[in-house]
Amino acid sequence: TVAGLFERGEFKSCCAATYEQPVVRWLLGGELHPGGERLTRRALALASAAPGERLLDVASGTGISAMLAARERGCETVGLDYGLSAVAEARTAAAEQRLSDRVRFVEGDAEALPFADAEFDVVVCECSLCTFPDKPRAAAEMRRVLRPGGRVAIADVVAEQERLPSQLRSAAAAVACVAEALPVTGYEELLRGAGLDPLSREPHDEALLAMLDTVESRLRGARVLGLAATEPFAGMLERAIELTSLARGATEDGALGYAILTARVGANDRSSADAGATV
Repeated sequence: TVAGLFERGEFKSCCAATYEQPVVRWLLGGELHPGGERLTRRALALASAAPGERLLDVASGTGISAMLAARERGCETVGLDYGLSAVAEARTAAAEQRLSDRVRFVEGDAEALPFADAEFDVVVCECSLCTFPDKPRAAAEMRRVLRPGGRVAIADVVAEQERLPSQLRSAAAAVACVAEALPVTGYEELLRGAGLDPLSREPHDEALLAMLDTVESRLRGARVLGLAATEPFAGMLERAIELTSLARGATEDGALGYAILTARVGANDRSSADAGATV
């Protein structure tokens, strides 16, 4: 069950290992979140990421978004991920793109960020907050490392859990960013609770539908062709097709979606030191 995974502390490792699998990246069409770089650019614009600002990408994966922020927005960027393999791959990619002087990648936990208080101007987290076991702690940590006037951009799956079929509230669906997703208002409450004032919200359900189309098409193609790439998940193909089809239906019905939310450090918020003391 989802609860069991969370209680054993295995969920973060499970998610990190899953998204490091080449077959998963293939299924997602090379984009680890809906909308890919197009929505990353939108999130950075909504957060007003500016040249020379320090930006933290939480759950940065292979570093695509962090490198984009450095390359296109001129930010001094740090990417943090729970998976050691993803961090190593991101470092290699940054070196190949000659961005190592502007981007660095570290291994770490979003619920215990290895950074000083008020170290960043912008924090970005794409399609990951929904999978964090302790979301309030993660949000508080994002707030803690932000400077006065700092902004956060959260791009994530949104869901009205009570309207989802039971299959989409399973452990497998949690790893797929569905079973533990919050409604838009839930994310806003999370940000407020961390001392951040919500600024904007933008729905991008079309990006989620496009990704689901890609995944379902590739899963069905893999079933027909018997592709070797699916072997690590032998016996799970039919289940994956079912979950993807259910997710598409839930998105079309409005129970599931994708959104970008931004917030900033509130003018009357407690100090960064106090914020750090609460986590």
